[in-house]
Amino acid sequence: MPLALLVLAIALVLASCSSLPPTHYYVVEIDPQASSKVGAAGDDPARAWTIGVRPFAVDSPYDQDRIVYRVGEGSAEVGFYAYHLWAAPLSSMLAAAVATGLEGADGVGMVEPITAGRTYRAILDGRVLAIEEIDLADRQVVRAEIELRLKGLDGAELWSDVVAARGETRTEEVGDIVEAVTVALGEALAAARQSLGAALAKAPAPVDRR
Repeated sequence: MPLALLVLAIALVLASCSSLPPTHYYVVEIDPQASSKVGAAGDDPARAWTIGVRPFAVDSPYDQDRIVYRVGEGSAEVGFYAYHLWAAPLSSMLAAAVATGLEGADGVGMVEPITAGRTYRAILDGRVLAIEEIDLADRQVVRAEIELRLKGLDGAELWSDVVAARGETRTEEVGDIVEAVTVALGEALAAARQSLGAALAKAPAPVDRR
């Protein structure tokens, strides 16, 4: 290839690359101020539950970094934003968000993503069933569904729930969509926090792994 043509080809490639829109990255972070830091048993460590949260399973098509949307309620077709991505895997990001949202449940002294070297009295597993935007004619609906299951160290189930978050917004900005998801999830976790506390109040006293 003549040098002039080669230079022109390179220039065209560079121009094409430079015209691509910037990629934006988003996180879901629950406001820790929305929940109390100390549950009803927080003053008595021997009676407080310490909960470790494992990374969540994530159903398809949500098990990727692209944000999912649908055009129309109940549509079988999904779309993906090309330049608007999750900043971290949903398996870990939503596990951390749920841990924050459940802080302060009655009887719970601590709930956090599992950390090496720490001992927990119960383990929380989760499965992300959906997290998406639904475009309607006059607004955008956001929804998230997360199945939660808490087990003691003996494998007995202590509590289960499906956190169903739903909200609405009117915007052309993906950042506003993510904010609406975050707000709706925080509200749904407040109800789950109460449900968790009620279940643990009926559970046998927590035991430590020896």
